[in-house]
Amino acid sequence: MKILNKLVYLKNVELLPENGLLLKFDNLSIWKNNHLNTYFTDRHHDYYECISVHFKENVLNYHMTFKSLIGEQLYIEISEQLLNVWYAEYFDHIEDRNTVDHLEEIEVSNVKFEKMDKTAQDWKNEYISLEKTYLDLLTENQ
Repeated sequence: MKILNKLVYLKNVELLPENGLLLKFDNLSIWKNNHLNTYFTDRHHDYYECISVHFKENVLNYHMTFKSLIGEQLYIEISEQLLNVWYAEYFDHIEDRNTVDHLEEIEVSNVKFEKMDKTAQDWKNEYISLEKTYLDLLTENQ
């Protein structure tokens, strides 16, 4: 088993040409007022870990499934051209390890890992999300 990502929060999913998806991972959760922010790695990263996956089957079979997982803690594993997706929050306990439904042993033709620098817009979006959560919490407690 070879886990590709160290940063676990899926932040973005984009369609790529030739039956592919780009998965962007960060170490900060998507800010929600009912969700604790747990760090799996050092707090300050100025990049995303990006995994480009090209599927043998139609990518649309997986696009919406990955989109629905944005904000989840996931590990991407590749083994002999088979892709598995695991829930990261339970990964330390072998008995609790669980693959994501419909994302187990998928045949892929190509997988590429790279680090992509965060842009000023990425940082701004993160700040706006945090500010909104703060203001929601403030109005809840008044």
